[in-house]
Amino acid sequence: MTGSSSSGAAASERNFGPLVLLGGVADRLPPISPDCRVRHFRADAAAPDADVLIVDAAHADPDLLSWLAQPEQADLPVIVLADADSADRVGGLLGARIAAFLAPDCSSDELDRAIRQALRRDGVADVSRLLADRLEALRREAERMAAIVDELTAEANLAVRRPVDAPRIRAHIKARRLRERFFDPGLFADPAWDILLDLAAARLEGREVSVSSLCIAAAVPTTTALRWIKAMVDRGLLERAPDPDDARRAFIRLAPATARRMEECLEAVFNVPGL
Repeated sequence: MTGSSSSGAAASERNFGPLVLLGGVADRLPPISPDCRVRHFRADAAAPDADVLIVDAAHADPDLLSWLAQPEQADLPVIVLADADSADRVGGLLGARIAAFLAPDCSSDELDRAIRQALRRDGVADVSRLLADRLEALRREAERMAAIVDELTAEANLAVRRPVDAPRIRAHIKARRLRERFFDPGLFADPAWDILLDLAAARLEGREVSVSSLCIAAAVPTTTALRWIKAMVDRGLLERAPDPDDARRAFIRLAPATARRMEECLEAVFNVPGL
């Protein structure tokens, strides 16, 4: 592989460019820039001074996940290669400081840009900032709608309100998907809301949701969905629940505060007069 070096490289090698550590990476990884020094992860002799870790989610093993979970690796930027088939394996990596999600068949240019971005210590954080603004706007709108519904309900002296239940949420999701029959799906892409809706319905159904299932619900490319899931986990909106049958997997749930806010928001939406 381009730029490879031995595992016994001296610390002085850091003068020759960033050290890229490969963990569970298949041979299909495109060539890495010759400006980088590349080493393969070994559980018994991992590079403590790595600048970037590249992980193929499909081949991440327990040894790598255990090493990555150590406190001394908390600041190590991680580039994750994942697609629809390996999305569930990302669950075990969501606690890491992920700088980018890429498709396993990404180009050399895409990989090089991701490495440079990781070295700048940004990436997924950009999505997190966007998410924060969008969710704050959603919170304000939900509060406004709830106030209007309460006022109109009181004026009309209505005793019956439509409850927030799983079938109604699923019908709402289905209605959102119907738009795609008439318009370009990209026009309505809103992965954060689709993720929240799917998890709200699953919570009421008493069902666990895998990462791959949530990626499908987000209705965007897998790597885009993974970026949103990671950002929402980092902000405490979502929680990871380990899969008891596979340490490399994790289920995703609404955090308790998020669940309460979703119930309030959906109650307001479902009880808008005239709908």
